Amino acid sequence: MARLCFYIDGFNVYHALNEKRVQGEVGQFPYVKYKWLNYRALAEKFTGRKDVISGIFYFTTYVDWKPQAVNRHKEYIKVLRNVDVEVIRGRFMKKQVQCHLCKRYYTTHEEKQTDINIALKLLCDAIDDLYDKAVIISADSDLLPAIHAIRKHTPAKQVGVMLPIGRTSFELRKECDFRFKMSKKLLAETQFTDKVKVGKDIIERPPGWI
Repeated sequence: MARLCFYIDGFNVYHALNEKRVQGEVGQFPYVKYKWLNYRALAEKFTGRKDVISGIFYFTTYVDWKPQAVNRHKEYIKVLRNVDVEVIRGRFMKKQVQCHLCKRYYTTHEEKQTDINIALKLLCDAIDDLYDKAVIISADSDLLPAIHAIRKHTPAKQVGVMLPIGRTSFELRKECDFRFKMSKKLLAETQFTDKVKVGKDIIERPPGWI
């Protein structure tokens, strides 16, 4: 029997599902319909009959300057919490960036704390003996120092990776003990139903996620 924990980089997966891909001359968004993703069901696909899931952790933050997106995100988080996915939030910070062409500065937003939050949680949970195997769902190679620290301080622990669909990371693939594939078939099989009952409320899949 093995205890598994899953560590999900929410925006890394979201952007992979939301990216435009070009086929011929037509831009397409082939994976948008999979954003209503049930991470509990996803984790269970990779849990053996004698294994147990010790935790599923979803790391994200709110895009506060886009109210409609925030409302949609909050509804999705309610649905995730309803299947015992723990949500750990970071934050966005404003950042001044210079345009390479016109040399003017403009304001953008940069996600902060997510990779640090994942790294700390991975390492602390290893030291606290919460899992035997950790599964990182991300293509962010900034998590490599955490993997190295786990190897040094808790060498019996194994760390695997599931790269979001359409993304890759040679460094993570090389350093992790095992790999899972995020395929269209897997995503299709692990969606929430279009309407989910949460307490007394019914939360529906957002219209743009169909």
